[in-house]
Amino acid sequence: MKLFPKTFLHCLCLMVGIVLIAFTLIYVLLPSFYKNYTQSELDKNTETLIQQLEKVKYDDLSSVISSYAVKNNYGLTATNEKGERIGYVGSAVSYEVEGAFEDNNPVTLYVDLAESERKFRTADGQEITLMLRTSLQPIEDALNVLMMILPIVLLLCVLLSAAVAYCYAKSIAKPIKSLTASAIKMQTLDKDAYCYVNRKDEIGILSQNMNKMYEKLLTTISQLEHEIDNVSKSEQEKLDFLLMASHELKTPITAVRGMVDGMVYNVGIYKDRDVYLLKCQKALEDLTELLCRVLETAKIDASTAAKKRTETDIGELLKEVTDSYSIIAQSRSVEMTLSLKNDFTANISAELIEKALSNLISNAVKYTGRNKAVKIYMKDRTVYIENECKPLDEEELSHIKEPFYRPDNTAKDSTGLGLYFTDRILSACGLSYSFKPYEKGMRFILEFV
Repeated sequence: MKLFPKTFLHCLCLMVGIVLIAFTLIYVLLPSFYKNYTQSELDKNTETLIQQLEKVKYDDLSSVISSYAVKNNYGLTATNEKGERIGYVGSAVSYEVEGAFEDNNPVTLYVDLAESERKFRTADGQEITLMLRTSLQPIEDALNVLMMILPIVLLLCVLLSAAVAYCYAKSIAKPIKSLTASAIKMQTLDKDAYCYVNRKDEIGILSQNMNKMYEKLLTTISQLEHEIDNVSKSEQEKLDFLLMASHELKTPITAVRGMVDGMVYNVGIYKDRDVYLLKCQKALEDLTELLCRVLETAKIDASTAAKKRTETDIGELLKEVTDSYSIIAQSRSVEMTLSLKNDFTANISAELIEKALSNLISNAVKYTGRNKAVKIYMKDRTVYIENECKPLDEEELSHIKEPFYRPDNTAKDSTGLGLYFTDRILSACGLSYSFKPYEKGMRFILEFV
């Protein structure tokens, strides 16, 4: 059974059951309660009457008693010490039978009465026995009437209960149906599958929690899809890189193999083995350097390493890297200066930034002409690396991030991996940079926001 009919029937049965129980309790408990209540009131009124009669003389007793009994609709009998009746009033359910006995004294018959009997003395010392009676017949009549109207009342109660149960079941089932429909839509990851239940009770809180949970689920799925795209893109980049690396490695290997074959078979110019052995040695050194750079680039996981952040002194890091290239700069007659006036710290991966700075300073020294200068300085949380050289044009700058790309004016020993490697590191660290010409050469700007 679905929620609405189940709730309706349960509520209807509950309300009808309550009505029946209420009627049963009234029918069972009302007579005894009414009898106890009537007896209690009768005893109380008897005491009140006696307090009044104790102040009255014997001769005036009959009129006071009769007046009180008529006023309160009580059956009342008062007798003196000799048993003579000095006061009598019949109740609504009593009657007298004249001549029922030989002395022709009337006899009063009572049906289902409550009685209260007390003795007292009048103001002049006469002892009087007072008995008050009242009928219990009204409750019997009330119960009979109650049983007569029970079917009508029960029918009205059933109809009213059905209406109330219908409204209640609908108010309960409607938001639940809305939640169910929204949950079914959520199974299909429909972005518009939200619960619109405008309530402030637990159902409304459940609706809000479902919306928040679904929104978080969609966000998580979006993040996972983004991560999957990034992984796929990274894998594709690695594949492309390895394909380009194999192509780049094939050329020097082919050249070395050609020279070796020529020397082995004494072909043409390769008969001069001493000269071409040195050339083979130089080619193998270049090939070894290229292989090292390829392996270094391929094995580094920049995105993972970038998460290992520490508070790093950028000036101190620059000094360490610059010191390692100072001898190379001197050997190339390159003047390298470092200014640390505006030193600062940054929460970054020191390992990756050190590699990136090492590539940048290495390229700056390598591509700076003899007797030229390399300047490294900091300003407003930005690192500037300037080297005096022939500036690159826009066409060359558009390909500078590609692996193994070598502009025409680059050094012969360039592998074409420096800026590609640096770009991967800085992108993983979330740092912005630019590489542009200036009046004396090229300027690399690295911003630590």
